[in-house]
Formats: sequence, structure tokens, C-alpha cells
Amino acid sequence: MNSGKKCLLLLFVLWLSSGSVVCAQDTYEQLVRQGVTAMEDDSLQAAELLLRQALKEQPAAQGNAIIWGYLASIAERTGREREALEHYNIALGMAPRAIGLLLSRASLYMKLGNEERALVDYNDVLDLHPDHPEALLMRAYVRQRQRLLKDARTDFEHLLRLNPVHEQALLGLALVDDDDRRPQEAMEIINRAIELYPEHAAGYALRAGMELNRRQFEHAEADYTKAIALEPENATYRLARAHLYTQMKRKKQAREDVREAARLGATAEEVAGAAGIQPK
Repeated sequence: MNSGKKCLLLLFVLWLSSGSVVCAQDTYEQLVRQGVTAMEDDSLQAAELLLRQALKEQPAAQGNAIIWGYLASIAERTGREREALEHYNIALGMAPRAIGLLLSRASLYMKLGNEERALVDYNDVLDLHPDHPEALLMRAYVRQRQRLLKDARTDFEHLLRLNPVHEQALLGLALVDDDDRRPQEAMEIINRAIELYPEHAAGYALRAGMELNRRQFEHAEADYTKAIALEPENATYRLARAHLYTQMKRKKQAREDVREAARLGATAEEVAGAAGIQPK
């Protein structure tokens, strides 16, 4: 359960235990409590039925925005993304300043590939809570993808002021510097991240990509190999090293990595993208 959904659950439990429901019908309160319990137990079909029944019992209740949020979460978790989006829209129409709902909808927009709408929600969260770590990180990520490097840098640096050892912010800032043609600064930051988190594969893989772009093939090979050793089930690292081996004209090793990536679950499209190598 992500932080937005945890926030929703906490808000709902607090609301149920407050005096705001004294006049609510017992049936409504019981249905809601049973629905929340079913969600916690991952009994999603039962939870959805209970929460929808609660809405019928009290269609104008104050807590219904959070119920709609949980119905959205259930729809999303069961593969009904468009329905989930409709439910989040209803929930936020009732509670437009609910940070948990905004984060959850933004996450869904990202999953649907609508970064522009996600960015609007992350902006709204940060208007309400300027230091919100998740919103800062995700807005920085979107801005970086949109090549808004100055704005992305601002968000990553904000995160690092809040937490100087924030791993994802360090990695993100290193990428921004690399994209912004600041190779020395990028390497300094990625080296710091690896020093802080020597057992985390992401830093080595990111540095390997930078080294590959600089045609520092031996260094890149060492870093991809380290990343694979730390996360041997990560198909992406195998495909990246296969691409490196192709550039180094080591076709046999490249094919071995592609074959292993396919075994680990890489898609046919991902496999085909590894410099045109097909596993045998």
C-alpha cells in the first residue's frame, strides 16, 4: 500500500472514531468498518460490496470522499484503471484538498502515461504541503522527463535540503547534471550515492550508464556486473550489460545476458531492443 493510500486509511479510521458520525446510522458505520477491514485483509471484492452498500445507506455522509477513494484503489488493484480514475475524480470533487487522494490519482495518471495531469496533482499537493517528499520526488521525475532540467534540479535540491542522504534525490540530481552536460558534477554525486549506499544496485547501474555514454567500457562493465551481483533477478541490468557487450563486440556474452534476461521475465520487445540480439 503506497503512502497516499496509507494516508487515506488513517484519515478514515480517525474520522470514524471522531464525534462527526454520532448521528450516522449504525448500519452505515458497520458497513464502513467491515469494508476497511476487508481491504486490509485483501478481500477486495467483499470490501467493494460493503463500501458501495455504505454509500447507499448514507449518500451524503461526510466520509464518503474517502470511501470513493478506496473504491478507486480497489478498482485500480483489480485492473480497472479508467473506473478508478472516475472514482478518484468523484472523491476529489468532494474533498479537493485531500493530499492522500491527490497522490493516489497522480500515481494512477503516471501509470496511464498522462504525466501532464499527474504534474497538476503533484503541484496541488505541494501548494498544500511544500515539503512533501513523495510529491517533490515525483514532480522532479516528471520535470526531468520533460527536459525541464532547471525545475527538476530545484525539486531534487529541495529534497536534499530536507534529507541530505535521500538516495533517489541523489540519483535523480546526478541524472539531471548528466543531461545538463555537467559530467563532473554528475559523477561526483553518483559516487557519493554509491558511497552512502554501497549495497544498493541502482547507483552502480546508473553510473554504468554514464560510463557507457562516455565509452568507458571497462568501468561500465564492472559497475553493471556489480549491480547484477546485488540484484541477480533484475532483467533490466542484464539487458543493459548486453547492450554494453554488443558495443564491445563481445557477442557471445551479450547473448548470454539476453538469454538470462528473457528467463527472468524480460518482454519480447525489451529483448529485441537489446541491440537487436535474440536469445538462442
